Amino acid sequence: MPADLPRRDFLRLGSAALLALHGCGDDGPGLASDSSSDATTDATTSSTGSPQLPTTSGPTGDTSTGELDPTTTTTASSTTDATTTQPVPEDMGTPDDLCPGEPLDFDPEALPLDLDAFPGALMAGSMRPTSFLFATCCATPGPRLLRVWQPGERPGSVSLIRELMLETDADGYVQQLVDGLCPGTWYHYGLFSVDEQGQPLTRAILCEVRTAPADDVLEPLTIAVTCCNGIANAPWPALLRGADEYYDVFLHLGDMAYNDAAVTQADYRASWKNYLRVDDGEPRGMALAYSRAGLYCTLDDHEVTNDFNPETIDPARLQTALAAYFEAIPITDEPQGFRVWRSYRWGQTAEFIILDCRTERLPSQGQYLGPEQMAWLKQRLTDSPCHFKIVLNSVPITNMPNLWDLVAYDRWEGYPEQRDELLGFIHDQAIRNVWFLSGDLHTCFVGQIQPGSDGVLAKMQEIAVTGGNTNPLGNFLPDQQFPFHSSDAHALVLTFDPAADEVLVRFIDPSTGEDAYAETLAQK
Repeated sequence: MPADLPRRDFLRLGSAALLALHGCGDDGPGLASDSSSDATTDATTSSTGSPQLPTTSGPTGDTSTGELDPTTTTTASSTTDATTTQPVPEDMGTPDDLCPGEPLDFDPEALPLDLDAFPGALMAGSMRPTSFLFATCCATPGPRLLRVWQPGERPGSVSLIRELMLETDADGYVQQLVDGLCPGTWYHYGLFSVDEQGQPLTRAILCEVRTAPADDVLEPLTIAVTCCNGIANAPWPALLRGADEYYDVFLHLGDMAYNDAAVTQADYRASWKNYLRVDDGEPRGMALAYSRAGLYCTLDDHEVTNDFNPETIDPARLQTALAAYFEAIPITDEPQGFRVWRSYRWGQTAEFIILDCRTERLPSQGQYLGPEQMAWLKQRLTDSPCHFKIVLNSVPITNMPNLWDLVAYDRWEGYPEQRDELLGFIHDQAIRNVWFLSGDLHTCFVGQIQPGSDGVLAKMQEIAVTGGNTNPLGNFLPDQQFPFHSSDAHALVLTFDPAADEVLVRFIDPSTGEDAYAETLAQK
């Protein structure tokens, strides 16, 4: 099965060798298990792995329609306001540090691959130095075994790091925080059906994830980026091509699923399951890309419906859409209702600053980001100790040419006061190495954000990508402002090198595998 092709192992071994120089202590802000919890059993103890995130019971408690009460959300154990911080699925009482692992005779690839039982992508997200958040949806409810391992010393063996018996919810969904890991380390993980003794019988696709480096580590970082993956583009050749590349992190900038026709819980769930399928007669690029590394992501409009206006959309529909998104994707290990904006550090190299450019809009008031999010964004830009500030922007902030102003209402330019406020703040504070990554326009480009400006803004460029849907206008962007522009979908791989103070930008042609654009950029 192509989804199980091994990564470039020598790169992972190189990372492990570097890690040995730093040690395997809990050097970062990783989320540890709650020591006061009653979950003090060993690693094979059964416990629910379902996240304490909103489900979708309607106002009368009737779940047949899948519609949400716009004022409340329901979990398996409690009913809370949608803005209430909700608990994260905890690890299961295993020791705080299992970096060395435990030898185990186990050959995951020898087990039968069962796509009937495990049809959906396995995902690791919210990577911290000592943890990640696992998520998937199985075809049926029941117990599943999650194992995390590294290669063993001999064929047919592994070094077992974590073994967690999970119980999916009634609809097959499961999320689980996996902690006690080593910073900056590559791990394999897989999900397995089990026999009555809890031994693995069949498997899902096999995956890999790298934890974030410790806070004091400064090293190059390679990321793959995509967005705008309409179902008509499946199996997404750009993602299939990009999955052959090495990357430490995978970023999705929004429009991961086009749910425009969805209204009920069942509608949204069916759409997400379709987009996240591993195989549809041939391997699908989204599931394959997610199997290669961990995920940081934001949403755009189509996760809900096209160009939705938060002031006018049916609140129940918005709640249903967000519940389905948070249910399917490992968005955050620190859930606060449906808050999308958050940040993650990658050592001293980069901070990923993830924006929500959709759900807080108030077009009648000229508000693009809510005041709390705007204040938080400014603080992260000024206070981050990281060399690069990577902003997951979803919709471009670039001053686009006049023809594009016909749809300026749907991006930063349609909210000029807040756009000027943010860019003016970056200029006045002289904040270097802010890199905006964007999607939505169905085109690929590297472009100067504010032509004619001075100071740091004169050197700031935005990188936009599409991995699926296309826009013919992309070919006609002006060369002077946009040294690279294309209407076609591409794989995008970026390498941030703090020592050189440079970013290598590669747009890869999915049909040939050749670089359509490969340039080293800097804000020096």
